[in-house]
Amino acid sequence: MDVVIRPRENADLPQLAAVLVLVHAKDGYPVEGVADPQSWLTPPRQVAAWTALHADRPIGQISLTSATENDDAAILWHRATGGDISQLVIPVRLFVDPAHRGVGAGALLMLAAHNYASSHKLAMAFDVMLKDQAAIQLYEAAGSRRIGVIEHHHSDGKTEPAAVYVAPAEPITA
Repeated sequence: MDVVIRPRENADLPQLAAVLVLVHAKDGYPVEGVADPQSWLTPPRQVAAWTALHADRPIGQISLTSATENDDAAILWHRATGGDISQLVIPVRLFVDPAHRGVGAGALLMLAAHNYASSHKLAMAFDVMLKDQAAIQLYEAAGSRRIGVIEHHHSDGKTEPAAVYVAPAEPITA
């Protein structure tokens, strides 16, 4: 059965929280941990969210948030483009169950977020830790362009290098 992407529903949250715990155990993502995974899945300023389903089970998700002038990716995007930050969205909370990687769910989730942004005439920029090479390959394969490197600040005070990307302005296909 193929992967299906649809808008995330509240009923998806318990299963997605369980998947997130598995992702954290395998990849260390999210860096801040998963003390309350269900809350973490609904970030502040969320605009939209999607769930990846395989055999009718949630296997991954992505959220899209409105940018603020304090977001590292927004700051670098504004410097690079001169664009209005109120017209920028940032994809966050992207993950896929390790048992279902390689079936295209991550690419389809990014496609859903990108096409939402494009259809609403919004730009999309985001950061990714340099250690996350699989994610970087996914973003670059989708046509996203690296515009710089920042130091991502974690809640525990540690920093980690991250690349900032801007997605293509035009709609893309899988």
